[in-house]
Amino acid sequence: MADRLEFRSKLGSIQELAAGQGNRLTVEEIEKFFEEDGLSREQTELVCDYLLSQKVSVTGYKRQPGKIIEAEEEPADLDSEEQDYLAEYMQDIESMKGGTIEEARMAYYLPLVADTALQMHQKEVFIGDTIQEGNISLVTALSRCEAGTDDEDTVMEEVRAGIRAFIESQTETKRQDKKMVNQVAELDETIRHMSEDMGRKVSVDEVAQQLGTTEEQIEAILKLAGEEAREDK
Repeated sequence: MADRLEFRSKLGSIQELAAGQGNRLTVEEIEKFFEEDGLSREQTELVCDYLLSQKVSVTGYKRQPGKIIEAEEEPADLDSEEQDYLAEYMQDIESMKGGTIEEARMAYYLPLVADTALQMHQKEVFIGDTIQEGNISLVTALSRCEAGTDDEDTVMEEVRAGIRAFIESQTETKRQDKKMVNQVAELDETIRHMSEDMGRKVSVDEVAQQLGTTEEQIEAILKLAGEEAREDK
């Protein structure tokens, strides 16, 4: 129990760290923060996904297929309202060209943000909201460097991280059973019911079969819950 409470306390602490940085973290910062815990890659991915669900953008993180956390879906098509919005928005961007140096700088990046939003678009989220969230991340990224000194790859990676966190927060209800906290709760309940039914401790492979997942994934969740893998000898 103490280990579990300690880990949950660290989750709260890293959220405080993120809040002090505009709700933004990098994968490297997360790995360093949990360095003493010796998290595996799979466990680190669970932490990253949890932070995304808490509206924290994680630069350098992308969900991997074949995990408990589902892979990012293919971009959805725009509906008629979104198509009209995008056409008007692109016209507005075009009108910015020929202004000040700062406007020209923004005019260069804004179409890239819109294109990134299209590539990551999900039907549950209005494209205009996704673009605006990307623009917020763009302004934040550009504010860190003087005009002409910004690195496009770095700027756009931060834009993608911001959009990814926004989409995650907007679709949280749909995928909430795949979130780390709910995975732990589901696993605890499954183990308890199986142990009561069988009248003994259950093994990791039995639980994995019951939940339709792998032993490695079960062990990863158990460690995040502050528990040791339970084996029936």
